Amino acid sequence: MSQTKTIRLLILHDSRSEAERLISMLHNAGRPVRAQHVDNIEALTKLLQEKVWDMMIGLDKASNLKPIDAVRQIRRLSKDVPLILLSEEEGSQPIVEGLKIGAVDVVRLDEDQHLLFVIQREFQNREERDLRRFAERRHKEIERRNQQLLDSSRDAIAFIQDGMFLYTNDSFTELLGHESRDDLECMPVIDVIRAQDQDNVKRFLKEFTLKGSDINTTKLEFYAVTADEAERPLKVDVRKSSYEEELCIQFLIRTNNTDSGELEAQLEQIKSQDLATGLFNKSYLLDSLHTAVENAASNIHNSALLNIGITNFTDIVKSKLGVASGDIVLGTIANYTKAQVKKNDTLCRYGEDSFMLLVPKIDPETALKRANDLCKRLNENIVDVDGSTLQFTYHIGVSLINETTANAEIPIEQALKALGMVQTETSEESVRIYEPESKEEQKQDISNMVQRALDTGRFKLLYQPILSLRGSDKEHYEVLLRMVDEEGKEISPNDFLSTASKIGATTKIDRWVILESIKILSEHRKRGNQTHLMLNLSRESMLDSTLPPWLGVAFKAADLPPDTIVFQLGEIDVNDHLNVASTFAGQITKIGCGLSISRFGCALNPMTALKHFKCSHVKVDGSFTQELQTNNEEAANTLNELVSQLHQEDKITIVPFVENASVLSKLWQSGVHYIQGYYLQGPTDSMDYDFDTES
Repeated sequence: MSQTKTIRLLILHDSRSEAERLISMLHNAGRPVRAQHVDNIEALTKLLQEKVWDMMIGLDKASNLKPIDAVRQIRRLSKDVPLILLSEEEGSQPIVEGLKIGAVDVVRLDEDQHLLFVIQREFQNREERDLRRFAERRHKEIERRNQQLLDSSRDAIAFIQDGMFLYTNDSFTELLGHESRDDLECMPVIDVIRAQDQDNVKRFLKEFTLKGSDINTTKLEFYAVTADEAERPLKVDVRKSSYEEELCIQFLIRTNNTDSGELEAQLEQIKSQDLATGLFNKSYLLDSLHTAVENAASNIHNSALLNIGITNFTDIVKSKLGVASGDIVLGTIANYTKAQVKKNDTLCRYGEDSFMLLVPKIDPETALKRANDLCKRLNENIVDVDGSTLQFTYHIGVSLINETTANAEIPIEQALKALGMVQTETSEESVRIYEPESKEEQKQDISNMVQRALDTGRFKLLYQPILSLRGSDKEHYEVLLRMVDEEGKEISPNDFLSTASKIGATTKIDRWVILESIKILSEHRKRGNQTHLMLNLSRESMLDSTLPPWLGVAFKAADLPPDTIVFQLGEIDVNDHLNVASTFAGQITKIGCGLSISRFGCALNPMTALKHFKCSHVKVDGSFTQELQTNNEEAANTLNELVSQLHQEDKITIVPFVENASVLSKLWQSGVHYIQGYYLQGPTDSMDYDFDTES
């Protein structure tokens, strides 16, 4: 960062003279600033809307405008203005309190050298965030343009991964006589190849995937079966490629078809229009949002995205007119809404009962007023369909698009969340601007969610297969836990287990997982399946001395052999409690269960844990696989060395996060026993993986 670059600074302080002293200090230290003193919420709001600011420095005891209110307003307006607090108090308490409300740091008043270092650090961080947002926008724009080129190409293009169509463009879809890409995507390639050619194509794809590391492009000829069961000869250019950051195979079939300009225009209109309402569709909305984000990033103008939701739309239409009238009613509402918006606004249909309105050149306060006015008119509107009248309740969620917006998807996500919030609130407000929750609010929400899930049993289990590379006939699955929120959405343990630990709920959750897994596995094995499960245990369960005897009772009650379960503990938990882990391992082994260490290999000396914790299995950390998939020679050597050491200790090794076939030969050469990952199958609701097809 250049020392002469000017810092755009807001100063939050009751005393203007102290603000001036701070500015003088910064200038004397060689840090030129363009500063504004703020002491009320109106002035702060005006400054935030009119200009871009790098940071704010404020006194924690300011009374005219409290720091917590300033942080809330900054967050409400979606601005990136980090707050550095100054405090007259000593000790850690003011620091803790400051960080809680959202400050990035707290510095003792008059400790100017410390303050200078913090300012420099946060200014650098701010610039790096700007660069990251710029890079993200550019990256998204490149992805969008590339996708448009693929979609509109007259050449037939398809991407193949693991023997299935990952993507097909319209030309490829039309070539095979299908109406929609959805007909082909996720379909096995072999299903569109005539029977006589299937063995040759299978062999080709297998060899090209596993042994074609030095092949750039080659030719493949076969007869394809079209949608109407006709056979069509194809000459395909095959090459290695990637799609959405996934390694895959590209099929390219060059065509010489030409379309008239009139047809092109018609296709373009169809692509951008929703047929039921006549409004623009999601695709057009995304294109418009890309432009809005670019304009905001270039300081041309900011915009706002309004998500207009209709409450209980389907139920009301169904009860009065019948469900078949839904599109007619929605079209009527769309026409009325279109008459309320301005010439430069973009109104699109987004969902079954919602619209998105993109409004350019607008500030937050005006956007809020526009949303309230529109919502009022919509709520007063009576829909008339063939003499039948209906009236609906509307809410609007607003997302602000400014220089901090990284890509076009963010305003949509924020507008959806804002609408969800205002629809579930008990207040009479119909409009809400998106405002991210503070970390403390998020933690409290998760804590409440975990407690409700415990009270109502809103947890579920998923199963991911673990496949032997050494010909073992044992079937293994890892059991994965999900929490389900009030809307039925699955929540990963990464988002709730740390909070569950703080409220003392992890041991209760672990026991629920164990009982449910034992019950399901017992029933599964009675149907003739020789299946084993790997269950993850928390640190708290390892420290719980009552768990081993409880397990013995649970296995007897379920009439399940204990050796069908392998309990898995994290490497960091074992290393932090070696003595307890050693005792726990002895107790679990005595019961007859297997033991595994997961995320292995990250400690300074990972083999130390194995001297104390007697386990049969070791699952290496997923970062090893991720590095391996970058074709890094050093990564392969590191993994080989670690696996070799584990095999010398007679451990059964598992490598997770295997996402594609490109690493299989390396893993085979390393001698790994088992692999796991989306290349085989993602987590599913049932144990239905066909292990025989991989043997």
